[in-house]
Amino acid sequence: MEKIELANGTQVHIADYREQEILEYQGNPLIEALPPIYSQEEVIDRLSMYPPYNKEERFLSDHLRVHLISRLLHYFQAIPIHLKIESSISRLIRTGYTYRNPLSPTYAQTFVDNWNNIQNKSFDKSIIQTGQTLSILGVSGVGKTRTLQRILQTIPQLISHVSYKGQLLNHYQVTYLKIETPFDGSVKSIIFDFMYQVDLLLGSNYFKRYVNSHLSTSQLMPIMAQIAKSINLGMLFLDELQHLKGIKSSSSAQILNFFTAFINTINIPLIMVGTPKAMDVLQSQFRQARRSTNMGNIMWDRFEKDAIWDLFVEGMWKYQWTKEEIPFTEEVSSALYYESQGISDIAIKLYMMVQLRAISSGKEKITTTLIKQVAKEELKMVQPMLNTLKSKDYSKLAKYDDLMLPNIEDFIEQERINLDQKQVMDSLQEGVKRKSEQTKLIDGAVFRLGMLGVSNDIGVKAVQKIVSENSHIRDVSQVVKDAFLLLNSNEKSMDKLISNDLRIIIKKGKEQQITVYQSLLDAEIIKQDYPERDVS
Repeated sequence: MEKIELANGTQVHIADYREQEILEYQGNPLIEALPPIYSQEEVIDRLSMYPPYNKEERFLSDHLRVHLISRLLHYFQAIPIHLKIESSISRLIRTGYTYRNPLSPTYAQTFVDNWNNIQNKSFDKSIIQTGQTLSILGVSGVGKTRTLQRILQTIPQLISHVSYKGQLLNHYQVTYLKIETPFDGSVKSIIFDFMYQVDLLLGSNYFKRYVNSHLSTSQLMPIMAQIAKSINLGMLFLDELQHLKGIKSSSSAQILNFFTAFINTINIPLIMVGTPKAMDVLQSQFRQARRSTNMGNIMWDRFEKDAIWDLFVEGMWKYQWTKEEIPFTEEVSSALYYESQGISDIAIKLYMMVQLRAISSGKEKITTTLIKQVAKEELKMVQPMLNTLKSKDYSKLAKYDDLMLPNIEDFIEQERINLDQKQVMDSLQEGVKRKSEQTKLIDGAVFRLGMLGVSNDIGVKAVQKIVSENSHIRDVSQVVKDAFLLLNSNEKSMDKLISNDLRIIIKKGKEQQITVYQSLLDAEIIKQDYPERDVS
């Protein structure tokens, strides 16, 4: 997508419309401007993140390797639950836009109707309701926030519509907005946070206009709805839902009732994110619990000790900066699982701390004994919770409800996509393989370009451009050829580049009976540190 920049620095994507295969999505610019509906393989490639790594880095100085270990914080391996969340969000945003088409005759009428709501201090619930709710509840450290960040990075947050099939449009489209559940349980706090986030994105002044207006909550609610309509909001994220548990029940009920009315009125999907503490709040409000079944609840527990865990750990394991490289084994996998209890955030940080200890101690080797020792010494703050998880004493787990998922079988029957586990695993492993092959292809092509006299920085950029534009290319010779042509769009620059080929320079020197040293010196490939001078 082409981009422009607003006065406040926000990057805006110019709408690029795509034909839709699904009938309900056709002819709606708000849906057609969204990224395509990605296949399972495309989601894996877009979500997975493998930081750069070179085995030679293991022999760098200790103080440098300590910094390199921080790369593990960027490691992200796609797993089945990530695919499920991405699919749910993809369906939610499109379903929400189905009845909000700016080309529809009813679109403008909804603004008039909502203006009447502002005057009457009420919501009109007579419209067709397509807004749905998705709850994502998971124990602390499983990666809820990071996963949502990775998924939302695949969707441009702000899109500008200028014209659609010859028809003029003048719309901004905010695909998603994120606000946090207030600690005080105030609906007003939510409304003002919403206005503040809109202002940050668009450079508007809703917050400044209304924060000191002394309007009541009932007066502000339809105003918030009108703003959401005007920016064509696709999804609203309510994070840290567990905050509601710390406030009185009447306040938490008021907030949930507010969002129920909000999504009923303007058909904007609501995605609620929190720890298992939030389950009590949802269960206490039957109407909200019933509504949340529309798209489903995703209960995100720790890793099981299975093939998915091994995929996650094995992908992380290659990032070793100790001088002695230790292969991935079942013993290592089991030790990390036992000490982290399948909590990904703890597993990654424990692995980092183990490497730091191995380097600082001079042992330069990762062992299961070292993993256990570091876990015992460095995870003291979470050891009580981890020990309770290890003991499987569920009566004690009650006080650590952030790390325990309650039994929700009697709470709700989930509608979920039945993914073929083997197919998912094959796709995940294929994604890892594709990434590895692409890295090898790029490195090989850059090396060959270097032999032709192309600097490393220029070569990397050229090769990455060729590979990104031709995702199916696999032949390193073809990549080198295309990159070479890209860098040499005219004959003059090509001659200059070829003239720097060391093989050609040396060959010409031999023909002229000149030494290799003198040939390279004449070609300005090397420099003479100490110029010859007459000392007689």
